[in-house]
Amino acid sequence: MVVSLLVLGTACSTPDEPDLSLPSNTTRSGDEAGSAGEGGADEGAAEEGEADDPLAGETYHVAQAVDAELVVRTSAQEGANELVTLSADDQLSGKVICLVEQQVGNWVEVHLPSGPDGRKGWVDRDHVALSRHRFRIEISRAEHELTVYIGQVVALTTPVSLGPDAPAEGDERFIKELVQQPPATGTYRTYAYGLSGSDHDRDDFTAGSGVVAIHGAADPAALGGDVPTGAVGIAGDVLTRLVDTIGLPLGTPVEFVE
Repeated sequence: MVVSLLVLGTACSTPDEPDLSLPSNTTRSGDEAGSAGEGGADEGAAEEGEADDPLAGETYHVAQAVDAELVVRTSAQEGANELVTLSADDQLSGKVICLVEQQVGNWVEVHLPSGPDGRKGWVDRDHVALSRHRFRIEISRAEHELTVYIGQVVALTTPVSLGPDAPAEGDERFIKELVQQPPATGTYRTYAYGLSGSDHDRDDFTAGSGVVAIHGAADPAALGGDVPTGAVGIAGDVLTRLVDTIGLPLGTPVEFVE
């Protein structure tokens, strides 16, 4: 079985022309800085205007490596020890995607796409292209429910099935890849959003095991409960809506709550 990959362009930058635009119908004058840790000259006015804007909310910044490899260091300086070198060849998407924590000078602290959950390091600002968005996902383990937010607005709420590969309560991940499989094949069905904090393999996606992802439910009747395989399963039509209509960007934070 061949597993093909689809990388969303929404709110994701390219090495040649970083996309710092906000989701449509969203304005914030202070966001013109375009990178985490920087405030625009009109930041105060922007905050006042956001009080009446339900789409306003925390802005998440995404760093995409502009080269095939991205050196991550232990601190924000050139001579700091190398923590890890991330390679695009090791990512199913063929892109190194990180979620930005903060920017200090010419250094950006990022959450890494692989390795232990919560692993962070520092990268040179010149080696990444930054984009930003206002999407986030909250998954309630107790309620077996997934909610997509755009700013403060609930864009979608849907039941989920939770398998043994689903992260624990309190875990914070982000979407690092979007995998597309041939229709009606594979345990994960058509699409799967691979989450950070784990190393994914093509064979795992095909076999339907060992992948930390939001994916199509193998058994739609089991939505709202626990299942013996997979991670976070949702209805196929809802997953298609997330991909084709809402257009979740890579770098969308995913928080697992009670």
